[in-house]
Amino acid sequence: MNSILYKIFFTVKDNLVNILRSFISSFGILFLICFFVIYMAIRDSVTTYIGGSLLDNLASDEIRILPKNAKGVEFVKRPGSPSITGAQLGRIAGMKEFKEINPISRGGFNIRIKGEFMGKKKTLFIPACGIDRNLLKGKVAGWREFYYRKPVPLIVPRLTIDIMNNYLSMDGFPPLAEKDFIGFPVELKFVAGKKDTPGYRQYYYNAEIFQFIDIAGFPGVVLPTDFLKFVTAEYRRDTGRSLPMDYAVIYAKVKDPDSLPLLDNQLKKLGLKVESQKEIVEKTRETMNLINGVFFAIMGVFFIVSVVSIFNSYLTIVYIRSQKFSLKRVLGFSKLQILVSFILEAALIGAVYGVAGYFGGSYILSYAGDLTAKWIPVLSSIKLHAGGAEILLLCVVLSSSVCAISASIPALFASNINLFKAVRR
Repeated sequence: MNSILYKIFFTVKDNLVNILRSFISSFGILFLICFFVIYMAIRDSVTTYIGGSLLDNLASDEIRILPKNAKGVEFVKRPGSPSITGAQLGRIAGMKEFKEINPISRGGFNIRIKGEFMGKKKTLFIPACGIDRNLLKGKVAGWREFYYRKPVPLIVPRLTIDIMNNYLSMDGFPPLAEKDFIGFPVELKFVAGKKDTPGYRQYYYNAEIFQFIDIAGFPGVVLPTDFLKFVTAEYRRDTGRSLPMDYAVIYAKVKDPDSLPLLDNQLKKLGLKVESQKEIVEKTRETMNLINGVFFAIMGVFFIVSVVSIFNSYLTIVYIRSQKFSLKRVLGFSKLQILVSFILEAALIGAVYGVAGYFGGSYILSYAGDLTAKWIPVLSSIKLHAGGAEILLLCVVLSSSVCAISASIPALFASNINLFKAVRR
């Protein structure tokens, strides 16, 4: 009985020592996986940041239509500011070359927004414009709910999150995430005409925050166009006066990008001008390629160092375990069995390091995100996260593959060890 226990003890001890040596030899892969997780998170964050401002970067088949003399998009309607009229919009909508048209509307109201936050009430003048919900299709979750209803849905820029969190930090409260502000109630006040004149009217509406999105760099709130039309119609009924809506810009998709020169001439005849974002898209792609190139170069260095380190470590392991490998050959184990068992051992260890590297990278990202939100509040809305199960699986596969490839040549040596040479050692 004692001999059996001793045999089990020494077998477990020997295997534990071998496993420990294998783990130590593959430790460098942990840094590679951690860096890979960080790279994927930063790449996704940069991609989101570059494309995060809705309509800032358009595809090659999208154009921006502006008034002829406009130097840029004027979202706020002022006396004498250039605009696209309803008649011009109708002519554009009738052109067969377009497959989609999304105007950004504006009215003649002064708008105030009133909110109560942490027991403090605040009323602000704020610029506002209107869009149709189709513009959000495929870009914003729940886009179908962006229409005139009660309470009125509002889209506000992302910087509002930082402003609200700054108010919270001054009162000693921790910052809130974007999702915590969704549904925040506010009151809208529409004012038209001069005070003490027949055309002066005030209208009040309850509203709530629908989403935080940066739309074309607009610093104000975005409302449903059908809501602006409703308020305009209500003012006309009450006063008998006209307060027409116009359009600051039209974002449109063309069926064929090659038809842009022809469309440009047609729109110029209507007193409009066209801006294509094709060059911006190409520059954005070049930027992303540069970022990917830098990260891949750094990962390449980590990969080479890891492979060389694991290769040398496994050669040492083969030397230490040479007698056992040769005895296995004597006992009838084939070269293929020894080769496969050695590579599988390396792959399993790599899988463990893949999981550890994923959670290690996740911890680093969460720590970095907390520091960023603490020291640079303006960047608190930028979230770094490691991703889900897909990234975890990718880490496991990558780590296992690197370890298995690094151990393949030492495994060949192990399967071809000569018993008598091993004994002489």
